[in-house]
Amino acid sequence: MTQHAVAYLSTAVAGLTPADLDRLLVDARARNRMEGVTGVLLHDGRRFFQYFEGPEAGVALIYERIRASRMHVELEELQSGPVEQLYFSQWHMGCSRAEGSALQALSSRQWRQEARYLREDVAGAGESPGLRELLAFWERQQAQETTG
Repeated sequence: MTQHAVAYLSTAVAGLTPADLDRLLVDARARNRMEGVTGVLLHDGRRFFQYFEGPEAGVALIYERIRASRMHVELEELQSGPVEQLYFSQWHMGCSRAEGSALQALSSRQWRQEARYLREDVAGAGESPGLRELLAFWERQQAQETTG
């Protein structure tokens, strides 16, 4: 079965409250679980960065719902396509607050797969610089939550 992933950046609509975000996460986690989709959502109070992955049909369905959501605008797709493996398989929708600078760093990295990222003889093959940045960020966040 082919696995797919999408990464995007968007802007929260004015007036989005923490309660709105909580409801969004509860709904997303339930829907993602049904579709076999996993991933993470980062936010800085104004912008969202999301990476989600799973079976092609499930990712397509979830992405359609995301694009239709009225909770955000200015969706900028950074990546959409097949991936070699799932990186967030234990998170139906992990969520973390992130500094704006972290979201900027993630959005400015190369996300599209290029031939040089697919070479089997290179460490981290299949991981674009954007994905590597996200994985490093998520690892730091999880370490802070464990020790903090």
